[in-house]
Amino acid sequence: MFHICAGAIALLAGYSVIVAKKGQLAHKYLGRVYVVAMLALGLTGTYIAIAREIPLSMLNGLVLCYFVLSSVNTIWQPPKQTNAYDKLLFTFVIMITIGFGWYSYLITQMESKVLGGFGIEAYIVFGSVMALCCIGDCRFLIRGGLSGNSRLIRHLWRMFFPLLMSTAAFFLGQAKHLPESIQRTELLMLPVISVLITIIYWSVKLQVKRTELSSKTK
Repeated sequence: MFHICAGAIALLAGYSVIVAKKGQLAHKYLGRVYVVAMLALGLTGTYIAIAREIPLSMLNGLVLCYFVLSSVNTIWQPPKQTNAYDKLLFTFVIMITIGFGWYSYLITQMESKVLGGFGIEAYIVFGSVMALCCIGDCRFLIRGGLSGNSRLIRHLWRMFFPLLMSTAAFFLGQAKHLPESIQRTELLMLPVISVLITIIYWSVKLQVKRTELSSKTK
């Protein structure tokens, strides 16, 4: 029940952050609620997955925690700086990536080619995302942090990706528990697509602003 409540709060707070005016108090406090709820969702999800022996869900619970923590740490520290938490999170994401790789290898050794109810494709998809995060974090540390819109883009997509994962897990993964009247693919995909469009919109908008500022300073 705690896991379910945390997920519901995380989704509601996440959707509210999308529509809240950026930089205002509402955005700030809703963001904090979202972070706490998402961490609770990730940790309880990992615990449940360990108890039920579902490696993919166990790793994805840690993925949720990694994304929100790295997003928060990016925006809470001064521009063009890194700290010890960035290095810890870099180590953390490497371990998660290794976990996806290890379970992918185990699946290849099984006759059923299924582990915890999921095939190797799911492990490869999420493992690839985390591998890209490893590269991104490595570059982030080498550069000594980010500033301006580059910093905001890192904060933004890392905050919204857990919302995308949670939305897909709820509306698509738990569709059988929803009313039959909305158990249609086109309806269940709407919340997922809306979050994806939001991520793309803000990322492109900030990227365009960054390009404009760069051209003005030249």
